[in-house]
Amino acid sequence: MLTAVVSGGSRGIGRAIVEVLAEAGYAVHFLYREREDAAAAVVAAAKERGERVVAHRCDLRNAAAVTALVEALEGENVYAVVNNAATLRDGHFALMDEERWDAVVDTVLKGAYRLTRGLVRSMLMAGRGRIVNIGSLSGTVGNRGQANYSAAKGGLMAMGKALAREVGRFGITVNTVVPGWIDTDLLRGLPRNRQEEALRSVPLGRFGTPREVALVVRYLLSDEAGYITGATVRVDGGLAS
Repeated sequence: MLTAVVSGGSRGIGRAIVEVLAEAGYAVHFLYREREDAAAAVVAAAKERGERVVAHRCDLRNAAAVTALVEALEGENVYAVVNNAATLRDGHFALMDEERWDAVVDTVLKGAYRLTRGLVRSMLMAGRGRIVNIGSLSGTVGNRGQANYSAAKGGLMAMGKALAREVGRFGITVNTVVPGWIDTDLLRGLPRNRQEEALRSVPLGRFGTPREVALVVRYLLSDEAGYITGATVRVDGGLAS
């Protein structure tokens, strides 16, 4: 049984990734920061289906916590890492204090660095592995009021390309999945007029589902995707076309 580690796995796209990978036969360890009830629900549902899913409370902004997690996973022979954890602290750049900047960058970018750096070593020794980063259109074209998030996602996507060149000779692939407008709590929380505006921007005329994103992640972890690395795969209904 292959082991996958997913950050930000208690809800939304992250939860769908956990569910799809567990369904495919992976032993899945996922990280969450605060929503213990949501994390417990994911684990309970997996247990009912006879799947192996383990939740770990871990704040990626805390280096000691990430180190402890990596040490706890040493015997798991981790095959795949999916960097999905994210947070938003939007605001006008001129008024954005360092707390809001750091909260996002330390979660999205530095958190992915910490987790991946800790787990890639076992992949290097094994001579195989998969790393998938969940990017964002904000990381490629930017978004007003999201300088911190855009910088973090853009950095994560660039880190993936550099890492792909570095670890490819060890049989490890590194790719990025960029979702568009996906039907999550975040989208549903937008004002109705903003949702309608978003929908009009999608050539396929509908929002994507978390599972559709998760299925692409599953493919990138598979043997069939063994010759794909350094790639950016958009799951956006044609939004960026």
